[in-house]
Amino acid sequence: MAISDNYDEVQKELMVNLDDIQIFSINPNIYAFIEKVWSSFVNKMVALTFFNDEHIFDHAVFEVIQKDHLRMVVSASQFRMKEVAEHKESKALRTYILKAKPTPFSDPNNRSARILKRTIIETSRESRPAIEYVNLAIDLDLHPNIKPLISPTMKYAFGMPLTVKENPIGILWGVRKEDITPPQKREIELQLHALYDVIEFVIDKELDFKEDAYMARKNIEKADTTSLTYHLFYTMVKGQKEPITNIIARSHYYNKLYRLDASYIIPTANGYSVSMKKFLPSNLNSQKKIILTIPGFFCRRSVMDKISREMALRYGYIVYSMDMRGRSKHTMPPGRIREGWTIDDYIQDDFPEVLKWIKEQYPDYKIVIMGHSMGGMIPRFYTSAYEEICQIKGKKLPDPYEYISGLVAITSPNYINLKTNFLGIDSIAKGVRAVNNRFVTDLLFKVISFYVDHTLNTIDLNKFFKFLFNIHTSFRQFSFTIGRKMINIDDFVGYKQITPPEWYLLMEDIFCEESTRVILQFIRSQLDTEQSFLSFDGKINYTERQKNFKLPIYAVIGSVDALVPPENIEDGLALIQSTNKKVSIYEQGHLGIIFHPPTVKELAKNAHEWILELD
Repeated sequence: MAISDNYDEVQKELMVNLDDIQIFSINPNIYAFIEKVWSSFVNKMVALTFFNDEHIFDHAVFEVIQKDHLRMVVSASQFRMKEVAEHKESKALRTYILKAKPTPFSDPNNRSARILKRTIIETSRESRPAIEYVNLAIDLDLHPNIKPLISPTMKYAFGMPLTVKENPIGILWGVRKEDITPPQKREIELQLHALYDVIEFVIDKELDFKEDAYMARKNIEKADTTSLTYHLFYTMVKGQKEPITNIIARSHYYNKLYRLDASYIIPTANGYSVSMKKFLPSNLNSQKKIILTIPGFFCRRSVMDKISREMALRYGYIVYSMDMRGRSKHTMPPGRIREGWTIDDYIQDDFPEVLKWIKEQYPDYKIVIMGHSMGGMIPRFYTSAYEEICQIKGKKLPDPYEYISGLVAITSPNYINLKTNFLGIDSIAKGVRAVNNRFVTDLLFKVISFYVDHTLNTIDLNKFFKFLFNIHTSFRQFSFTIGRKMINIDDFVGYKQITPPEWYLLMEDIFCEESTRVILQFIRSQLDTEQSFLSFDGKINYTERQKNFKLPIYAVIGSVDALVPPENIEDGLALIQSTNKKVSIYEQGHLGIIFHPPTVKELAKNAHEWILELD
């Protein structure tokens, strides 16, 4: 009989005593890095949700190894999130951490130490550590130091040991008040094991390379814990210098295998490129449709991830998500000073190149575009001014009626008419509109454009908030308050259910760099007394050209959207000559409509049913 045949029996006979296993202190350099990122552990823990979108944990605490003992060093809470959102100050969590006494490994009642010793055995066999489940109300094995800290909102705890470089670093605890059903318990274990993999991989990678704490925090907080990664590859694509990242995973949420590819770099014009991410489900539907999702103003493609996953993993479409020029370093000309670009560059260069590239990959498929805000303007303006754009470029571009099957335009305007004083624009508009003269508007635009072209080419919201967050983690609360009070960001988000983890995701991963020329085009439209959106040179009135648009269109409206009010979209639909026009209205704001999970599910379902009727 081979030894492997009775390995478990031999191991049981020869295994060392659990109590004798040594827990080593963390390497000082590794500890210094972990200290910079452990706030993301608890932030992510309280941001976890069940598949029905209910939050799993009310509280989260991280116990770290400090020399010969364990100490609680950081915590987060759903209640604290609410206080942050409402600008209230609370010392409850700070007091909780201060009251938590360190517990030596040698203490016979140190349950966490026993969990870590068991983890050392489990990881030696290359398996994930077991999740510890504790019923705080009846468990008799709680340490005396812990019992005084238990509040009425703490009934059940799940402990997940964390390891770095194959050595334990501590235990991440999630605590909830509500009862747990067996299916929920299994779901929690699946998500925590996915989170374990993410934290271990991200920290190991950063320690080996840049030790970028900001990037590590961002990658941990935005991780998809509803999927378990099976394979990670880097593959080369013809004509591309950078390798493609290929992740093969199983989604617990959708119960489906899929592959995620990022990033395909597609050259467009003047040294610029666009970047594409691909969701490929294991079982495709029979529609022969490719979904292309396009984000809006100041946003990266990550803002479209929820709708992209729904369309790919629930409904079986191949989905591409597009980052336009300026959204990452890979989309900018190498070794050149950044120059401003216009929305015309998105419409006339970036978008047609993407259409052509997708058609080359899937010649038998047609494309359905799902664009949010400006992402819905781009295909609509390209289609309606197609002949004129071909004349400007001096060549035939992809014919939208041959390539595109339909457009889902999500809170996408035809001109700018804000119902909020976002960035103070409304105050300026009132003054200009009082003159009621297009000449004055055009003159003001030229003066501002000349000044901007010689001073500031782009504005990067991501760098601004990255600066705030790297000052100190406590500035996360500060940034939330600043955002809401200084630039009416609550109107921009328009998502009344938003929580700070989602807010951090917006600030750290979704908001990005935008050209000031694009911003100026939006401002000019807001100031325009004739309510139109013009090309940068003023030669194309994209709003007026909407009468040429005849593709099927599904318009999605946010009834409380202060940036794109319902009447703005309705006015545009009245111009469009398409015989297939559908409208849906949701009680959401501008970003909430693609961020709020129940809304996204309903939107995707309605979009899928509409797509089934397309040619």
